[in-house]
Amino acid sequence: MDRATDAASRIFVTRDESGNRKLNTNYFLRVLTSVAADSASRRYRARSGAAPLTDFGSTIGGDAGRNLLHEFGPGIRQIVTSHMPAFVFRIQDRVVRQPSPRPAVAIPAR
Repeated sequence: MDRATDAASRIFVTRDESGNRKLNTNYFLRVLTSVAADSASRRYRARSGAAPLTDFGSTIGGDAGRNLLHEFGPGIRQIVTSHMPAFVFRIQDRVVRQPSPRPAVAIPAR
């Protein structure tokens, strides 16, 4: 649980040059600016009062979820691939097969 909390909280708290924890104000200003720009780009009648708050919350939630995926993604991938049947790996090998590189062709100068 400690890894999950740490991964999700990285967007809220960051470390400065001396290693002390501080509020990630740069991140919050970027998110607020993008939400304000998105809200300002909508027509006045198409705007709702709750839309900017919803956008702000969903952006923060999405970034926290992305941090969790980056933290636990390799472990999840390892567990899933260890339980896959062999025929899936054969299909993957056929789909992902790298084509052989073609020799470079010189283009004559005009």
